[in-house]
Amino acid sequence: MGNSSTQRPPPRLESWLALVVFVGCLAFHCAGALVGWQSRNLPGVEYRQAQTAISAYFINQEDNFSLAYPTPVLGKPWSIPLEFPLYQWTVVEVSRVTGLSLTKAGRVVSLACFYLMLPAIYLLLARWRVAPGHRWLVLAVVVTCPLYVFYSRAFLMETMALMFSVWFWVAYERAVAGRHGGWLAVAIVAGSAAGLVKVTTFLIYLLPVAGWSLLRLWRHRADGRWRGELVWMAAAVAVPFAATLGWLHYSDGVKALNPAARFLRSEAMMGFTIGAPATRFSAELWAMKGRIIAEQLTWLPLLVGGAALAVLGARSRGREILLCLAVFTAALVAFPILYAYHEYYYLANTVLLMIALGLVLVALAESAQPRWVVALAVVLVAGAQVYAYFDRYYAVQSGLSPGGDGLTQSLRALTGPDDVIVVTGQDWNSMTPYYAQRRALMLRGDAEADPAQVDAALAALDGEKIGALAVTGPLAGKEWFIQRMVARGLGSSPLYVWRDVSVYLPAARRTLSLQRLEQQIFSEVHPAPGVELPHGQPLNTWWEVAKLWRSQRGNFDGMTPVPVRYFSTFGLTLERAGGRADFGAHPVTRLVFALPAGRHVLRTTVQFSPDAYRADLPETDATDGVEITLAALSSDGGRRVLDSRIVDPRHRAADRGRQPLRIGFTLPQAGEVELFVGPGPAGRSTRDWVMLGRLVID
Repeated sequence: MGNSSTQRPPPRLESWLALVVFVGCLAFHCAGALVGWQSRNLPGVEYRQAQTAISAYFINQEDNFSLAYPTPVLGKPWSIPLEFPLYQWTVVEVSRVTGLSLTKAGRVVSLACFYLMLPAIYLLLARWRVAPGHRWLVLAVVVTCPLYVFYSRAFLMETMALMFSVWFWVAYERAVAGRHGGWLAVAIVAGSAAGLVKVTTFLIYLLPVAGWSLLRLWRHRADGRWRGELVWMAAAVAVPFAATLGWLHYSDGVKALNPAARFLRSEAMMGFTIGAPATRFSAELWAMKGRIIAEQLTWLPLLVGGAALAVLGARSRGREILLCLAVFTAALVAFPILYAYHEYYYLANTVLLMIALGLVLVALAESAQPRWVVALAVVLVAGAQVYAYFDRYYAVQSGLSPGGDGLTQSLRALTGPDDVIVVTGQDWNSMTPYYAQRRALMLRGDAEADPAQVDAALAALDGEKIGALAVTGPLAGKEWFIQRMVARGLGSSPLYVWRDVSVYLPAARRTLSLQRLEQQIFSEVHPAPGVELPHGQPLNTWWEVAKLWRSQRGNFDGMTPVPVRYFSTFGLTLERAGGRADFGAHPVTRLVFALPAGRHVLRTTVQFSPDAYRADLPETDATDGVEITLAALSSDGGRRVLDSRIVDPRHRAADRGRQPLRIGFTLPQAGEVELFVGPGPAGRSTRDWVMLGRLVID
């Protein structure tokens, strides 16, 4: 579609300023994409990113670049090809060539595809006769879009499919309109790649291409040129269509080989992918899509303001704006369920919404409005999107994580690299096997209740070594399934638990597994009820920290320096939650630290459980507070008190909640100090449930 009107080209200074704006906005996008770059987790639809990432991981591990590439989450055979693996292959090769981790290589490939799409948009705007200087304004809107700042670096093939689709759109129109062989080749390659990598994205960009083609054929209906046009059009789409259909047929055949993966075949997925007439007009689904548009894509007031400005003053670009909005909306109608449940699908069509918003700025720049009005509008649009990114995405993206959790870390440590893990209660969410770096049989809800499906999936694993079973949720009603796993060598009861997941390990490795559980700390992992670790909890006597087992020393992970010895009446406890590590200091607790001479400051926090001082408790059943004393110890057994205080949340409201504790002191020579936590004034330790936060002496 082209704009037949001739627009006034902007002055050179205005064009240069528009380029400067774009460069600044691009720099913001780059900076935003690098936020949390070192983190090993995959923020944003992590389950979907993990599915792509686990394929890349095993392609790399097995050097398996076949079309039946591994996605080992639904049992054997391990291949369930959904999209053509061009993205995964590229990520693996980039990782091998650059030495980057797969996570970083995936981010690099996704970002590169996003940036390589921008020239295609520039050329598309040229087809619409937008002046070169004004095209930078549209691109500035695209790169500041919060959705793209956050998701354009995700471990997903979405930006690759988007890049190929937009290039196909541009190349198709140029090839047909100009009878240009070079552009025809680009259209064939880009269209084939788009259809193979993500057919749902390719179909969106076939819509404007189809509309443009029908309009062109109609215009040439009288002069007979439509026949030649039709030949060029057919030449541009024949190979992409054939490649896409061929891949769908091939991938369905591979998926049919896996008894647990037949729900992924095209005919089974059709209702979910395409939807039914009722779903296209479902008020509930449109409400879900509305929430995603309002909360995830950009700042809602900006969309409202842009719409108002488009109606009032963007008539010169109305045709192109309406085209972009129509195709954006058509995607929501064509795939009603996908766009209602998955915000990452909007990576495919939000660029059209951003182009429409950018064209509103172009229409304003092409008008007779004062230049300061145009400049203000550009700043407001870019500023609003920057604000929306920081408001909605920055906190999620900026957190640093080693990747995975206590469950996946423990599975990786307690199973062998060639072991298979069986997981129930997590559908086919690939996060657990990906972070555990293990092949998996994940049983979906329907399979868990169907012994025939379970037996077929387990039979396919004959010859494989099952390293663990992770049962999510209650064990009641799953005895029949657990017995099948016991018959394959697992213990008859869980060895440890993580949150609501019970983990069974091979009976033959029970002793070794218990030793590893004791020697290593896994967040929120505890022995299952009735399971005793080989070495008991040291309590009610003095212990040297250096002689403790690793699992026991881990209780001091929140302390710097680590104590040299300690005394605990009731034993060590450490509660990890929300990034905190709180040390249980129920009286009597004594912590002895060895320090050099000089000025020191002890910093920590003190917090009681609210149940320790509930108002409905009788005085004798509630805490009477605790005494916290810091003393310097001398070699002859002497003790010099440096600071002492009573923390009593029962009688002092100011002592409730997390209270900072700061004690400054000086040691004339190197020596030891003792932090003592004892009972309160009444001498009772009843409900003295006190926790120390991170403790640092510097």
